[in-house]
Amino acid sequence: MKLFKFKVKDKGSSGIVKLSRGFGQAGYSLPDKPWLIVAWKELLESFRDKRTMINVVLLPMIIMPIVIALPMMMLSPKTVPPKIIVVVEDKGAMDLARSIRELYNESRAYVTITTSEGNYVSLILNGGADLIVEIPPGFSRNISLGRSGYIVYYYDPYGARSSVAMDMVQGIIGEYSEKILRERLAAINLSEQYIRPIATIAKQVTSTGKVATTGEVMTAMILPMMVGLIAITGAGTFAIDMIAGERERKTIEALFTSPVSRGEILLGKFGALTILSIISGVSTLLSALIGIGLAVTSLTEATATAVTQPQISQFIEASNLPYITAGILITVALGGLTGNAIMVIAASFAKTFKEAQQYVGFLTFVLILPMIAIPYAPQGLYFILRVLPISSLAMFARDIIVNPGDVMPIVTSLASSVIYLVVFLWLSSKMFGRESVIYG
Repeated sequence: MKLFKFKVKDKGSSGIVKLSRGFGQAGYSLPDKPWLIVAWKELLESFRDKRTMINVVLLPMIIMPIVIALPMMMLSPKTVPPKIIVVVEDKGAMDLARSIRELYNESRAYVTITTSEGNYVSLILNGGADLIVEIPPGFSRNISLGRSGYIVYYYDPYGARSSVAMDMVQGIIGEYSEKILRERLAAINLSEQYIRPIATIAKQVTSTGKVATTGEVMTAMILPMMVGLIAITGAGTFAIDMIAGERERKTIEALFTSPVSRGEILLGKFGALTILSIISGVSTLLSALIGIGLAVTSLTEATATAVTQPQISQFIEASNLPYITAGILITVALGGLTGNAIMVIAASFAKTFKEAQQYVGFLTFVLILPMIAIPYAPQGLYFILRVLPISSLAMFARDIIVNPGDVMPIVTSLASSVIYLVVFLWLSSKMFGRESVIYG
């Protein structure tokens, strides 16, 4: 027996689009299972609301790449070339100034060479220059006499573009200094090792024994936080609306008086929420990877190294891709269910939709703190984070990316996540079974 009838309107200002009309017509062919019909009813109502597609798909796909990639793109010389003024007060240092000007030829900076001083403070603070490089008188004479030649930088300590410009110029001046050093050593038959008795070599220590790329490092830092955010906010608005919203609209009373148990109603609502969470989670993760790809490209450009088109191998090793993909999908599903269960618990206390939002806002703040700490936490705290709610999900995502071959941390994070999910589902069913869910 069907419990709900879906009316389909062909014309008018009902706001029902063709997609939702198709969903409604498909509802007549559903199996005769009450919880499935409840889930279909919730999905249909959600998809009839244009805000669903905006909140679940469009906003993550648009906002996430911007949030992740915009800072690096703003620092990238290819995107926003810094303005550099080279003040040459020693004509013998023109060769060094021309070396700096090569940044202009490479389209990585706007470089102006001048021989007269100006108001450096005004130029920098008013945006006329991001960096001023002053080559004072006597620079070339000191070099020719075997002394040190001094160069002065004028920059804005609060301006990121000033720091980028100074890094680029320091690289060129460093190469120029190395050239002079080699010439001096060759003149007295000495090698570079003579003045550099200690050389340092940095070696990465990873569980796989392989060198981690910039993309892999950024993925390990950002993706776990994204998973945690999905768990908390994935379908949070819909979870609140399905409890507090229906109570405020007085529609939940009709639902409870139908010949369906509260357990089946809750199961149907959770089924719909899980689908919405997975859609939101997948779109968020895909957009996060796009954002990381853009950020890696911009970061590579900013460090003046060879730029290559981001490939999936920059983020995840190809041999581990199926395993990690399955793990991430499991994490999204677990995170969506856990977050929805928490939202249902909070919404069961609220009389109105706005009151439920206030409860959820407080919970979000509490749960987001350990999740944010994951990229910066010392290894001594990893076990604690693996057994805390929500952060266990983020740690599970991190473990399958960083340590795919280390089983124990992965099992610990996954087991903790499943245990918390069971606890939250049990609490949500208890809260949903109270009479106050109807009457407030």
